[in-house]
Amino acid sequence: MTDIIYYDFWYLKSEEINLDGSDTGAIAYEVGINVFADEDFTHLLDDVRISGLGKEEMLAFDLQNAEKLCSKLEEEGLHSVASDIRSSGFYFVMGEKVTV
Repeated sequence: MTDIIYYDFWYLKSEEINLDGSDTGAIAYEVGINVFADEDFTHLLDDVRISGLGKEEMLAFDLQNAEKLCSKLEEEGLHSVASDIRSSGFYFVMGEKVTV
């Protein structure tokens, strides 16, 4: 029996600020991947970020489209994540289950 890993994906946007709290005007986009040991999202195993993306690059991950998402994950070297998603048949986007 193999353990199932639960992946929950998020689009993230953050603003950079100076140490004094003033705004720099810089914005960063990321794909966040929370990795859980349980479907209730109570046992967090890891928090993976694909960072340094422009907005269009982030949206190209197309989180609701499993085929595109897995392809982009493989491009980023996250072959095991794509494989886990394909073998389990599902993943989550912002807490909502997506079936492969």
